[in-house]
Amino acid sequence: MTQPSCHVHINWDNFRHNISLLMQKGHTLMPVIKADAYGHGVLKAAAELEKAGIRWAAAGTLEEAAAVRDTGFSGHIVSLLSPVPDRSDVALALQKRLVPLIHNREGLRAVKAAVDKLCPARPLDIAVKVDTGMARLGFPLEDMEEVAAFLAASPALNPLVQVSHFSVADEPEEDDYTVRQRDIFSRAAAIMHRRFPAMRCSLGNTAGLAGKHSDPDDICRPGLALYGYNPLYGTSKEKECAGLLPVMDVSAPLVSVHPLHAGESLGYGRTYAADSERLVGWVAIGYADGYRRNPSPGTCMCVNGVRVPVIGRVAMQMTCVDLTDLPVPPVPGDTVYVMGGPGDAVSAQDLAAWWGTIPYEVTCLLGRNRLD
Repeated sequence: MTQPSCHVHINWDNFRHNISLLMQKGHTLMPVIKADAYGHGVLKAAAELEKAGIRWAAAGTLEEAAAVRDTGFSGHIVSLLSPVPDRSDVALALQKRLVPLIHNREGLRAVKAAVDKLCPARPLDIAVKVDTGMARLGFPLEDMEEVAAFLAASPALNPLVQVSHFSVADEPEEDDYTVRQRDIFSRAAAIMHRRFPAMRCSLGNTAGLAGKHSDPDDICRPGLALYGYNPLYGTSKEKECAGLLPVMDVSAPLVSVHPLHAGESLGYGRTYAADSERLVGWVAIGYADGYRRNPSPGTCMCVNGVRVPVIGRVAMQMTCVDLTDLPVPPVPGDTVYVMGGPGDAVSAQDLAAWWGTIPYEVTCLLGRNRLD
């Protein structure tokens, strides 16, 4: 794989700051570092969690969870993306002390069969997923008596934690639905606790934590906030998650600077034509690097701390910006900040608005250019 022209910088001091801020909310935390820590680097993120004394982490696949264990993270690692496990999956979970997520009858039967064949010296910890209204993964409430009975008859399986996920905790106008999800989750937990009183519960995401939707003993799973972005941004509860610092900066060099005369066009499709004398520059980042091909009007990058508009159609590895209004014209080789950096920085939330998406996708896309 060739190195990208753009550069991704991860500010781990800001990551530590965000962890500290979230820990002050008063809940045990299970930071979500799945999908390569939202593009920021799962191995380094896991090491930072260990240094911070965090005792739970949530990864994606079992393979990603195993990589987290190999960093030296000593706490519980829940694998949130668990298909029906086979024997090799269960062997890996036992070897690395991982916690696979079990969310349907097929998974429950498969994990029991595999554990029974492997005859481990200690029970396998599992996470039991309950569907509280997301209709994605999880046992419905009406199945929980059966699930609890099955596990009680399977001493080689230990339900370490019950989990579910809020659908709209980041939308205060939907609080009634969030309260309903919390009620379903609590009723499912009451069923499980009759047989497994030591089982923990994990329902709250960042918005649930900040919006005070989580029970006092809930293990909250912050995700986006770890990386510096407020899931309650633009809502009436935005201040409840204030003070976060963005962790990812993305920059790329200017590869060309030249005039564009009135009436001349540029780029594929000639979608931009100058109506006056302009100075334009081409930046070494494009859709192959995760920078969206068709951003909306108003999309900007930053040169020397000043925002400049993106113009024309984004190409595979280049994007054009209008440099005309800068007080000092830049030259080829100068650094352009696509996200973050000094001055009037572009945030992942800005890019998400221009791209018609969410900050999660922005960091996952641009984070693929990271070189560890």
